[in-house]
Amino acid sequence: MNDSPGYFLRENSGTTELGESARTVYLGAQEGLTYIAPFVEDRFLTERSGERTSSLDDPSGLAKLWSSADVDLAVLVAPADVVDSLAGPGDIRAVSRIHQVVDTSRGHAHVMSRLLSRREGRRRRNAERDGFTYDVSHEDEHFYEFYRTMHLPTMHVRYADRARSVEEERAFRTLFRQGVLFRVLRSGEWVAGSVCQIDRERRRLNARLIGIKEGSEVHRAAGAQTYIYYANLDWAASEEGIDLLDFQGCEPFLTKGTFQYKKRFGTTAVIPDNVFGRLRMLIRPKVQSPSVRRFLVNNPVVAENGSGELVATYFFDQNTPVRSDIQHNCPGITEAVSINLDEL
Repeated sequence: MNDSPGYFLRENSGTTELGESARTVYLGAQEGLTYIAPFVEDRFLTERSGERTSSLDDPSGLAKLWSSADVDLAVLVAPADVVDSLAGPGDIRAVSRIHQVVDTSRGHAHVMSRLLSRREGRRRRNAERDGFTYDVSHEDEHFYEFYRTMHLPTMHVRYADRARSVEEERAFRTLFRQGVLFRVLRSGEWVAGSVCQIDRERRRLNARLIGIKEGSEVHRAAGAQTYIYYANLDWAASEEGIDLLDFQGCEPFLTKGTFQYKKRFGTTAVIPDNVFGRLRMLIRPKVQSPSVRRFLVNNPVVAENGSGELVATYFFDQNTPVRSDIQHNCPGITEAVSINLDEL
């Protein structure tokens, strides 16, 4: 643990949906602090009053903090070997993130006719009848217009003060200059777009930045955002040098709207081959309160089986059935298991 790149401690307290006072703690890597801790807090605490975040000067103290945390719900994100060394009876182990990818190596006809459902194909044709088209651009001024008038406003609308993105000049150099800008047009008006980075060595198109003009809900509701995904698919499947389209990822909870949304585009769920691929998540319900149980039942996770395959993990107890309405069906998730909280 001493060679860890650095860990963080984030504590929070507040009130749950059931009106119970509760406390949470997050321990671990910066990546989990940025993505997973806010998700857990948003889903567990309806009102927050005591957020405190600090870095751990001595990473060797992680084990003691993890075992001694006086909270209702504890979450750890760390390298897999660290998670395995700290896991105890009743802990819930999961991946730290999933990506959703499309194999485009078999060409345009296969992607559009076999991977996209008939319903999605009809939606695409309807969008085109409504005036949606796209083009691609490598013009610098188009990037800056997209970033400032589409991407940033969209991130602000979506995340408010938690908005996060790649800084403008870094995005220009490392994403746009190494990739392509998709411009979605409706009846000739540029209404949305995305910047995708091209990894030529691995023959991969990485969807990175997305935006709708001024963050407009009107354009989004009309289908502009969805057409971005159609445009990415259409182009990637037509390019000889692209074998995989990576629509990027989300936190490992089946209730993530992005996970459910991207399933529409013929995606396969995978563990990403980046820093998140080396990290795992551990959830410890320190108190088996009604609120903790409610959180777990309402937020199934994506874990692994002994072979490293992705597994949807649901929870239930004597009084609360499995949330089977939260769907997991997606290539890459090989099975679903259910854990009885009364036996944790």
